[in-house]
Amino acid sequence: MQDKKIIKSSFVIIVLIILGKIMAFVRDALIASKFGTTYITDIYMFSLGVVMLLTTVGYGLTTTLIPIHTENIENKSQQERNVFVSNILNISAIYTIIFVTISIILAPYVIYVFAPGFRENAEVFNNSVYILRVMFTSLFFVCIQSIITGVLQAHKEFSAPAAMAFVSNIIYVIYLISLSNKFGINGFAVATVTGFAAQFLINIPKFKELGYKYIFVINFKDENIIRLVKLMLPVIISTSIIQINLFISRYFATTIYEGAVAALDFSNKINMLVYEVFAVAISMVVYPTLSSYAAKKSNKEYKKALIRAVNVILLIMVPASIGILILREPIISIIFQRGKFDEKAVKITANALMFYTPAMVAYGVRDILYKAFYSLQDTKSPMINSFLGIIINIILSLIFVNSMQVSGLTLASATSAVITTLILIIILNKKLNGINIKYFFKVFLKVIVSALTMGFIIINVRNICFSKIGFNFKGDIISIIICFTIGVCVYFMCIYALKVDEYIYMVELIKKRLVKNKS
Repeated sequence: MQDKKIIKSSFVIIVLIILGKIMAFVRDALIASKFGTTYITDIYMFSLGVVMLLTTVGYGLTTTLIPIHTENIENKSQQERNVFVSNILNISAIYTIIFVTISIILAPYVIYVFAPGFRENAEVFNNSVYILRVMFTSLFFVCIQSIITGVLQAHKEFSAPAAMAFVSNIIYVIYLISLSNKFGINGFAVATVTGFAAQFLINIPKFKELGYKYIFVINFKDENIIRLVKLMLPVIISTSIIQINLFISRYFATTIYEGAVAALDFSNKINMLVYEVFAVAISMVVYPTLSSYAAKKSNKEYKKALIRAVNVILLIMVPASIGILILREPIISIIFQRGKFDEKAVKITANALMFYTPAMVAYGVRDILYKAFYSLQDTKSPMINSFLGIIINIILSLIFVNSMQVSGLTLASATSAVITTLILIIILNKKLNGINIKYFFKVFLKVIVSALTMGFIIINVRNICFSKIGFNFKGDIISIIICFTIGVCVYFMCIYALKVDEYIYMVELIKKRLVKNKS
């Protein structure tokens, strides 16, 4: 029954995230068309990257708030819960306003230190400072939204938080279509802040529906607040690793050539597509389940749920990464190649994406493993692992950047992600006195064999399509559709033939659901 609820909740979230990603790709295509791979785009991508790095504080707040507020829901009255949530909102707002004010003042120094390539041109430097200052204001909405999202998820309300990206991307698309020619990238920075505000606002109706009302209260000595802060700091460090590593890559990219940051970010967006649609949804839903089993000390059920979640991630992410690797050029061409984003930009972005794809699988598995550690109230292991990942990424970036440029930066990030994920598996296996790691690698081997078989077929189908249809927008779309259809069929046939339990289990659940709906 618990598995059915997880799959149902995951499906709803996946649908909402897919809608958000569709709008995100429309947004990115418009950015590429309007601004191309130029310093204008580099400035925006860098500034957004700084903000996204800082939003991991909000994600850490959400992650830590969920188990604490779940206890409040079970043990405290509505009035007590209102006081607790309002207290967090007020304290967080005070610190955020102070931080944003200081950040706006120090913006020139942030650019000078972390984007050395921008300081060589006065116009580029000044534009960077202005846009970064505008973008910093969005952190206030991020902070408040993070708290409300945590409250909703503690109540197992996932729909509104999952719809946030869709709402903000609508705002971005409207601006890019109707106002970008007049107000340019500076106006888009304002639109970005508006998008973050919209993400906060769509959560309010459900928040009120659950009975929450704002109360003016500030109590820094509240024991739950102190507990929240202590647990939150290691979580923030752990969950920020993707953004930190991307920030490191952007730092090196600013020193390569004009458009390097944009190429890095465009390749990352495609690489993160499947991860953000599936892995984030599955980890979001499985986290409360793992926490529940851990609290009940149901070790057998805990390990079963953990391995099943990891294997489902592998079932999805491995073939997706291979498919994107093979079809990266036509995918990038369809999404981005128009306006100022020319064929040269496609090649640079495709080369960067080639080395990024292994990270997709590692990120997905690592998300589940992090949630496993958090459910066991171990926040230090993921934090130490994150520091190790950052060190590896910096060392490898220094080694690869001169010879491989942007591709070297993506290779460094992917290698760091794979190494740290394998280390997490080893640590968790020891911590839980065995998580049936033999079965995990058995499933991984079957998935790899199936995905490589699919990849071999896709390569041949792709070559036939290109020879018959040619390299153009229409040809790329037709080729991708044909390759996707055949690839999916081949992959699932292989998975079924190799008898991967998680796949068979999911198919049976879907069959039962369809039969129930018909009846």
